[in-house]
Amino acid sequence: MAEAAVQSVSSPGATPMTRREFLYYVWGASMALFMAEFGGALVWFVLPRFKEGEFGGIFSLDLGQIPPADSGPSEFAAGRFWLVNLGPQAVQDPRQPADYPVQPGVKALYKVCVHLGCLYKWVPTNDRYECPCHGSKYLLTGARIDGPARRNLDVFIVQAVDASGNVMAETQATDGNADGSAIEIPAGAVAIRVNTGKRITGGVNTKPNGGK
Repeated sequence: MAEAAVQSVSSPGATPMTRREFLYYVWGASMALFMAEFGGALVWFVLPRFKEGEFGGIFSLDLGQIPPADSGPSEFAAGRFWLVNLGPQAVQDPRQPADYPVQPGVKALYKVCVHLGCLYKWVPTNDRYECPCHGSKYLLTGARIDGPARRNLDVFIVQAVDASGNVMAETQATDGNADGSAIEIPAGAVAIRVNTGKRITGGVNTKPNGGK
C-alpha cells in the first residue's frame, strides 16, 4: 500500500499519521537542525578574530621603528601599511594640495591604491608613491596629486602609548575633510600602535596635478 498508515500516539479518534506526513516531519526537523548548525558555523566564521601582529589587528611598534622625519616611508607588509614621519619638508612641500593642509607627525597609510585596489610603491627618485597599474600618484603625506584616483590615501588609526599602555595621542579625522591627521609623539611615549582594523577614508581630491 503506497500510503500505509503509521501508528498514531495521539488521542483515540484522531486521524492516523501517514507515512508521507511522517517523512515530511522528519525532513523538516532535519533541515531545522542543519540550518541551526550552519548558522552557528557561519557566525563563528564571520566574527573577527584577529591576532596582534596580523592584518586586521593591532601592530605594536617601538619608537625606533618610526622612520626619521622627512625620510622615505617604512613598509610593514604584514600590516599592509606604510609608516611615515612628516617633518617640515613634507608639510611645506609645494606639491601638497592647498585644500589638504597637513601637520607634522606620524601616519600609517593603507598600502592599497584608492583607484582600483592595486598596491602602489614608493619611488625615491620622484619622492612620491606611484601606482603601477593605472598611474595614480601620491605624496609622502598620502595626498593624491595625479592620475585616475579621485581621493587621498586611506589612513589607519595610530596611537602613541606610555609604558602602562595609556593612549597619549591618537589619529583623528581632520576638520574639513576625511583624512586622518598625523600625530606627534609626546614625551613619555614608549611605543605606537597601528590598528589595521580601523581605517579613515581619504578625502575626496579630484583636482589634477595637486590642484595646480
